[in-house]
Amino acid sequence: MPDDPRIPASVGARPGPGASSARALVARIPRDWSEAFWVTLVVRLGLLAVGLLVWLQGSAPGPCHFEVARNGWATIPPLASDGIDLPLVGIWQRWDACWYGKIATFGYEQGTDATAFFPAFPLLVRAVALPLGGHVALAGMAVNLVASVVGLAGLHRLVARDLGVRVADRTILYLSIFPAALFLYAPFTEALFLAATAWAFVGAREGRWWLAAAAALVAGLTRTQGVLLVIPLAWEAAVAWRAGRVGVRRPGAGGGWGTAGGRRGSLLAPAAAVAAPVVGFLAFAWYTSAVVGLPFFDAQDAWGGRELHPPWETVAAALDWVSSGGQSAGIEALNVAVLVLFAAVTLLAVRSLPASYSLYAAASILLIAVRLQPIPLTSTTRLLLVVFPVFAALGIAGRHRRFDLAWTVASTLLLGFAAVTFVRGDFVA
Repeated sequence: MPDDPRIPASVGARPGPGASSARALVARIPRDWSEAFWVTLVVRLGLLAVGLLVWLQGSAPGPCHFEVARNGWATIPPLASDGIDLPLVGIWQRWDACWYGKIATFGYEQGTDATAFFPAFPLLVRAVALPLGGHVALAGMAVNLVASVVGLAGLHRLVARDLGVRVADRTILYLSIFPAALFLYAPFTEALFLAATAWAFVGAREGRWWLAAAAALVAGLTRTQGVLLVIPLAWEAAVAWRAGRVGVRRPGAGGGWGTAGGRRGSLLAPAAAVAAPVVGFLAFAWYTSAVVGLPFFDAQDAWGGRELHPPWETVAAALDWVSSGGQSAGIEALNVAVLVLFAAVTLLAVRSLPASYSLYAAASILLIAVRLQPIPLTSTTRLLLVVFPVFAALGIAGRHRRFDLAWTVASTLLLGFAAVTFVRGDFVA
């Protein structure tokens, strides 16, 4: 049956006359939420199994092994290193997750490079950790569980509205089994950023501008890429203004909104939505400078600097790194391949996607492609995980069964490879 964009995202099977009350309750759950829940649950169970297998083999080091051994931290966040905590939580407490746990526990300490990390995620982790006895690693995974469901539900709703329900089904599946999708599970910022971005788009596309503003503000407080939301949100606001859905209030018969003879909505809410990600970013930049004493941009110097280079230079440097067989050459090869793939898909899908999708994808990919760090294109696959328009374009291509099968199998295998590498303590992103 071909994809039908007219089917609403909330359509679900109606229970028969003899259905139980439980079935009736499930049937009332909107499809976007039910699909997001089941995809999140199944992928998390798979990643849990992978982690347990690696741990049983004895090849998983303790939590934050690199930071504890090399960084000389004066303060160390609570580590999930004892008993059942280690295989269930501690083996996922690595790299950036350790920094977020440290910030959630001690705040932005002077004399560290913590201000390179944005505050929204550790603030949520701190709040959730309070009733958990300060267990920041478990709190981070709990935050990501909820954020993953919220983010995938928002993404499903958005894509179903624009491209059809079956494309939306494939979009959230493809994103959830992407090689870097383990970072929706481990306590990193990807799940929260995806949720904020998806709902910012939902708010803008549905004309719910205060929702868009709130979500965009969270995105701007979650990671650097959040500031790029100003581009698609400004586009959506301009489209809404030209269509007469927002503008100067004026009296009219019937007092309608965006209707002939009625009143246009105020420009305040769209303007707030467009400004929100920039406000979040600038507020954090001010805080790091005025309160902590280590400006955000200065802290970036400890993580590879802030110099930007043309994409062809970064790709060439990454290929040289791969050919030389340097550290993490396999992951670096994956970074190059995924970057080229995402750029190609974005170009090819321009006519198939709403303009705001393409603008956001292009800006995000360009920002990721111009970083030349100690290892070129470091973390590229992880950073591209949240560029959801590419997954929507792949969801369209997934109408062809051979592509759907090939992508699903290849992506799942690479996700398994990345998860094993991560749990073993090797750098992934």
